[in-house]
Amino acid sequence: MTDMYIETTSLPVEGREFCFEDQRIWADPIHEFHLPYRIAEPFSAVLRIVPHADGCSLEGTLRGSLAIPCDRCAEEFILSVETEFHEFEAYPETASRSDDAWWIVEKDGLYYLDVAGFLWEQLQLAHPDKPLCSVLCRGICAHCGTNKNVGSCDCAPPSGDSRLAALHSLKLS
Repeated sequence: MTDMYIETTSLPVEGREFCFEDQRIWADPIHEFHLPYRIAEPFSAVLRIVPHADGCSLEGTLRGSLAIPCDRCAEEFILSVETEFHEFEAYPETASRSDDAWWIVEKDGLYYLDVAGFLWEQLQLAHPDKPLCSVLCRGICAHCGTNKNVGSCDCAPPSGDSRLAALHSLKLS
């Protein structure tokens, strides 16, 4: 993942706005995690950092688009991302805390925001759990693999839920 840090300790009280268009912020994790995505429209982020005594307010926008496979039919489609975020990241209290996803790190008495990690997380949060090319996507046939959005297949319709097959032999008296 791309390393990109902003020192937050010396920012002005009113905060400062930053713009990011380096595609490595998003492309490196896609490659690193072997995700079936590609950047279709370059991403851009605007991030405003306002320091506080115990952390930083982070707010801004993220825009761009990904070409990703549909969860039902597996065909590639363009997912537009346009999201706003409003977060608060606390400064580390002690050096003994766990290394969970903390975006602010302390080094030599100064605090640094891991911008690349934070913006990657914002993209993941904007990504739907089940990306679909269309809400009406019909998916693929479980037997022959035909994309039902493009055409129909000659497979017989299912005769019931196969998970309940063992119950068919039960006799009710």
